Amino acid sequence: MEEKKYLNEEVYLKTKKKISLIALCVLVIGILIGGGLIATGLIKQNETSSKYSLENKNELSQQLDEEQKKLLAQKETIETEIKPIEEQIQSLNNVPFTGFDDAYYERKGQIESLEKEIADEKETIQIIDNALLSTFNYCEFSEVKNNSYTMNYCSLKLELDEVNNSFNKQFDASSSIPFYMIGGFVLVVSLIISGIIYLSTKKRELFAYSVQQVMPIAEESIDTMAPVMGNVAKEITKGIKEGLDDKQK
Repeated sequence: MEEKKYLNEEVYLKTKKKISLIALCVLVIGILIGGGLIATGLIKQNETSSKYSLENKNELSQQLDEEQKKLLAQKETIETEIKPIEEQIQSLNNVPFTGFDDAYYERKGQIESLEKEIADEKETIQIIDNALLSTFNYCEFSEVKNNSYTMNYCSLKLELDEVNNSFNKQFDASSSIPFYMIGGFVLVVSLIISGIIYLSTKKRELFAYSVQQVMPIAEESIDTMAPVMGNVAKEITKGIKEGLDDKQK
């Protein structure tokens, strides 16, 4: 069985290509994740700017005025519908009291029956009045904001109150900051990691470059030192030779 050799140019080039692809994948993934987070932050910032813009406030105010007119018209319609029954109740209440006789209890039963008949309408009118009240925000209560008549009006009123609140504006504006920070961090880290991985494939070229930078200096040093070393060698040789001659004498 032929032994697999790792120390050859073909294996080196294949390994270098794989490592370069890994570095590229790390960089691309980092760009996608980091860029996606930053893009999300930008979208949130644009949404916040649009939400609290003067144009949006004016549009909400206009829609709220239109919805208020609709509510007043609906209230007037309901009042018109129950007016005959209210007049009938008023008429029965205006009958002079003559004692707790059968006629009294009959009138009382009729009044209770008529009041029960218009109870839902009276409650609706009260809810509309509460929703339109400017001194207190009844739209925060579920009974009012979930009513079929006042639902749209309360939704617009609560939204307008929210965009007019400076604290809400600052809070929503700061919600995009974490996306910028995390996205930027991911981009920087992925760039550093991919750069380190990619540079590991360039060690041969970097080492060759550093050698090429040092070689001229080394050659110049050798050329400079060669005559000196030659003279030193000559002197050493001369001294040894003279020593041997003296010994022979």
